[in-house]
Amino acid sequence: MKTLLLVTVTEFFKQRAGMFFVLLALLFGFLSGAEHHAFAVFFLTASNGMLYLGAIWLVYTLTCTQFLITLWKHPEYTFIYNARLWPLLQRIFRFTVLAIGFLQPLIYYGVYLIAVAVQDKLLAGLWPIFPYYFLLIIMIGGAAAWRITNPQLYVEKSKTRFFKWPFKRFTSWTWWSLEWLFQEKGVTLLAGKLGAMLFTLGTLLYYSTDQYDLRLPAVGLSLAYLLNIGISFELYQWESKTWLWGRSLPVSRWRRIGRIFLVHAIIIVPETLVSVRNGALSAFEIMQLYVLGLSVLVAAHLFFYKKEGLLDECIQAFLFGFIGLTLLILYKIPVLLIAGMFVAFTLLAYPRWYRV
Repeated sequence: MKTLLLVTVTEFFKQRAGMFFVLLALLFGFLSGAEHHAFAVFFLTASNGMLYLGAIWLVYTLTCTQFLITLWKHPEYTFIYNARLWPLLQRIFRFTVLAIGFLQPLIYYGVYLIAVAVQDKLLAGLWPIFPYYFLLIIMIGGAAAWRITNPQLYVEKSKTRFFKWPFKRFTSWTWWSLEWLFQEKGVTLLAGKLGAMLFTLGTLLYYSTDQYDLRLPAVGLSLAYLLNIGISFELYQWESKTWLWGRSLPVSRWRRIGRIFLVHAIIIVPETLVSVRNGALSAFEIMQLYVLGLSVLVAAHLFFYKKEGLLDECIQAFLFGFIGLTLLILYKIPVLLIAGMFVAFTLLAYPRWYRV
């Protein structure tokens, strides 16, 4: 079952990472919390609201189904056809789990609809989502069952590019790192950014409900920025295991630490844009929180070098470190001063912890 999900569902989100990033940019970059709520109320109350929602969900499900049928044609997926040997009930259960894996974005939005319906007492219009889930699961599960009983293999030929970029590929360590993240770690990238952006949005919505000082968003957004730690760990893996020869290049340590700051500064831009779009904070406050989040995330990344990527030892340190950071914020120490402390610590510890 784990193999089935890994080579099919994970591959879908990996290959469609760019599409999901565009959707995230649209949903969190252009729509505010009030607009998300208005769309949810429309789906729950309008006469054809649930029909529109069902049509959107159907298009997504057809995309998943087409991907599944095409993917299992590849020669490297011949092992999938051994699923015909499974007992009928086991096959139904596993293909149902497979379908749920594809429908994760729809399930998450369904949870949001349930929360809005309970809050606004609109439960009467909620019931169609459950038949929708049942039918969509049958569609994907049925497509999987049909494919294993109708095997068709082909070898994909190399395609000629319809459009060729007019410029050469950038010779930049930062570009190569981000390109590797998109191509090889798309699922991790999506999960990390989705969690961070949702937590940022939730923090700022709560901040807007009453009169609070900067300490509340400082704690909330620091945690949101730290949710990128999985992406940061993949960057460590990229440098330590994938791009090994990069460590032998004649590059100074200070230039290397500058690259680390730059790539992490780019990674946390989406959450920052969410806070800009929300409008609850001033530009100077957003700048302070951005610098704090960047310094904390880079300090956490640096700790991977000290522990040589041992996550069990790192997670405990991150937990106690965040508790200490929270105490510093609650004692009204200026945010920029805390960020400066983390930057100074990073610059002092990097030459001792980084091993070429």
